[in-house]
Amino acid sequence: MRMSKGFSLFELTFVVAVLIVIGLIAVPNMVTVVSFARLRAGVTSMSGLLQNCRMSAVKQNKTLTTRFETEGTATLVGFVKDAPDTSARKSTDLQAEWEAPVVIMGTPTGVDAPSEISSTVLGFTPMSTVPSFNSRGLPCVFDDGECAANNGFLFYFNDTSRKGSQGWAALSISPAGRIKKWFWDGSNWVD
Repeated sequence: MRMSKGFSLFELTFVVAVLIVIGLIAVPNMVTVVSFARLRAGVTSMSGLLQNCRMSAVKQNKTLTTRFETEGTATLVGFVKDAPDTSARKSTDLQAEWEAPVVIMGTPTGVDAPSEISSTVLGFTPMSTVPSFNSRGLPCVFDDGECAANNGFLFYFNDTSRKGSQGWAALSISPAGRIKKWFWDGSNWVD
């Protein structure tokens, strides 16, 4: 009797079928995990940029502003300028880049968009205009050479590569200057 070496066609087919089933289960979960990690990293970068703007305003003893712009169709860039400076972004400006297909919004809109974060939860009525920080590090709206009153701000971010109500995050800046990250879990805003 001759001993054969190797695998039979049945054994090989069975192993390939099991790998396909595992792949069908794992790949969508991996895509979701990677997408959420990218969303978290982007919000953290923008939060860090706002904090750097705030600390630089105090350190330089002047009012600084953080502006956001979309570069192309997929890149959101935040950058810091002296408040009166309305010139275009320069490579020397403090800046953060978010490479996911992200849109910044004043309020969530669109199909499956989450509800807004209420002013009761925030503790202030938010603004969605360009945030500035005065020389004391307090957030304000810079207008006509003045940094008027302490204001709170709220910005929503939507990762448009995610389907349904997934892919939403927000950043709030309290009137005292506290910067907080929020994430939509499908039914609530959590930090």
